[in-house]
Order: sequence, then structure tokens, then C-alpha cells
Amino acid sequence: MKILFLCEGDAETWTCWSGSSKSLVEHLRADGHDVTCGNVDLRGVDRLAGAAATFSPRRKRWTARFHLGAVPFRLRSRNAAVHIAAHSRRVDVILQGGATYELRNRGTTPYFVCCDSNIHMSMHGVAAGYRDAAPLSRRALAAVARRELAVYRDAAGIFTLSDRVRRSFIDDFGLPEDRVHTILAGPNFPEDRTPPIGRPRAAAHTPTILFVGRQFERKGGDLLLRAFRSVRQRIPHTRLLIAGPRRLPDLEPGVTFLGDLDKNQPGGWNALVAAYKGADVFCLPTRFEPFGIAFIEAMYFGLPCVGTDAWAVPEMVVDGETGFTVPVDDLEGLTDRLVRLLGDPALAARMGQAGRARAEHLFTWRMTVQRMMDAMRPIVRRASAAAT
Repeated sequence: MKILFLCEGDAETWTCWSGSSKSLVEHLRADGHDVTCGNVDLRGVDRLAGAAATFSPRRKRWTARFHLGAVPFRLRSRNAAVHIAAHSRRVDVILQGGATYELRNRGTTPYFVCCDSNIHMSMHGVAAGYRDAAPLSRRALAAVARRELAVYRDAAGIFTLSDRVRRSFIDDFGLPEDRVHTILAGPNFPEDRTPPIGRPRAAAHTPTILFVGRQFERKGGDLLLRAFRSVRQRIPHTRLLIAGPRRLPDLEPGVTFLGDLDKNQPGGWNALVAAYKGADVFCLPTRFEPFGIAFIEAMYFGLPCVGTDAWAVPEMVVDGETGFTVPVDDLEGLTDRLVRLLGDPALAARMGQAGRARAEHLFTWRMTVQRMMDAMRPIVRRASAAAT
């Protein structure tokens, strides 16, 4: 199948969509499909025009307006039109990443939208601490929802990474159930980087918790720091590794800050892999999570996971089987689960092995591609037949 994949950013780098676009493109090609990528992001004069049209002295509001506003939407749509004009006659289907632009000149070429969230999910997440939609007025949010709905309504189908997001498209946007498909996702690194399951620990190994997430507060990093203090009182010398944020406030004893590790650079890759290999427990007490690739990656490294029982987390972390889930902002519960896992290496190993098995069974990019093809092939066949 010949596919034109459009998204904001370079889809063939680990920085676009946290690496999910690169993983998807590589596995589509490995499955024999011809994939051409197009970047609709704003650059140069267009970026300046979009920034000027959405300016606010409040940086967070300006960021939200630039990402979701009408003028940047039109400019990205124009960029998409350029890619479509160059390739649409030579492709069978268009994959659109996100809904911050529309496909204006595609003719009869069908398109599918790949989404890890939507504006209604963002609005639901405001109460849980997710700030992306918070700076926008109700009127602005309503306009964003109308633009998104137009994109979704005309698509042949919607691909979501979780059932939680799928339900939002059905319940919040009123889309037919048979047009919204949960495709899940795999780890955003080569699977040959994951170690064999059941690796032995050194006798002098220091109990280690790992946190991976760029948006520290949304991912519950502040809560984890508070829980970590209590864990250290019960299990001295425990350490906490934090990867993802660009900066943190003053660190405290036992905390190692790894920073924002760039997967496009060998050093970043190696540091992240070393963190996963050196950890005993992965913890992400997130307040808003449409999916959460980091959980999948941790499971591939055989780590038991501790997360929240909200959003899409329970689709990955099975409470009492592959780790534990606790209510959002439950400090006592979070501390208790961390102490249980760190204090019982056999339990941690069993849960880690169960998580690895679950990841290998459900969360692989090969299966994601197969789920996409199951939805796209009938549509492409019908479009091809209608064109002849």
C-alpha cells in the first residue's frame, strides 16, 4: 500500500510524537508498505505569522493558541495541501497525525486520522491537572472542537492508541463506533535493546525507582517525590531516577536527575536503556494519560509498574498482576505499593515477568500495523474500485 503520512514534525525522528511516528513508519515499511512522510509544521514566515496572530503575554496561553488556534490551523492546512498536491496521485491512502490542520485537496483519496488524544480529552484533563487546554476560553475551545469534528467527520476512520480515547471520540464527538479503531502501540525503541527476562540482580544492588516523563507535574512527579521521602524512611538507600524533564527544583538525597534524554543521540539512548536496566520499579503516578508509552517500555524491560487507576493506565497496568494502580494523588497508597515492591524482590520479579508477557502479547508495533491494515484495506479497495 502507498501511504502519505502527514504530521507536525519530522515523522522519522524520535522527537516527533515521542518517537511513536518513527516507530510506526519503520514498521509500516517493514510490512512492505511504501510510506512518504510530510511535515506540516510551521517554519520561517509562516511560524512568525502564526505566532503573531495568537500572541498573548501569558506564555501558556500563547502556546495553547499557537497549537490550537485558527490561523496556525489554516497555515498547517496549506502546508498539507502542498504535500498532497505533490503525492496524492501516487498514494492509496493518507494518514493524518492529529487534527490541528485539514486536508483540503485530497480529491477521492481516503484518509485516516491517528490520535493520541483530542480536545474533549484535554478539557476533561484540566480538572486532573492537564494544562494544555486550560488557558483557552470556552469560546476558543468550542471553535477548536468544531474544527476537530470537521476533520474527524470526513475521515474514513480514526485510529486511537487506547480504548479510553476511542470512547471519547464516540461519546464526545458522536462518531460511529465502527469508524473508531483502537490500535495500541509498542515501545519506542528497537525491541532488540530489551534485555532477557529474569536477569539476576547483584547482591549489593541498590533498590531503585524510575520515573520517565517530560511533563513532570502532569505525570505526578511531584507526588512521587513526596512518596519517595517516605519510602526512604522505611527502605534506606533507595534511589530515584528521573528522566524526561529539562529541569527540576533542587534535588534531595537519593534522587538522580537524568534530564531530557535525546533518543536521536547515542548517548541519550544509552542513558535511557541503562536507567531501565538499573531500575527495580517503574513509577508514573500520572494525573492525565490518554495512553503512556513509558509504561509499555518499562514492561518490555521486565519492570513492575505503579501508576494511577485513571484514564488509559489500567489498559496497560493490570492491578495486582503486572504492578499496582492507585487513585490519582493518593500519596499513602503510592508509598505503600512502592514499599511492597521494593521490599519483596520475588513479587517484583513475578509482576515484571507478567508485564513483559503482556507487552509482548498486546503492545507491539507489528500488531499495531496489522490492526491499521485491517481497517484500511477495505476502504482502499473500495476507493480503488470506484476510481476505475
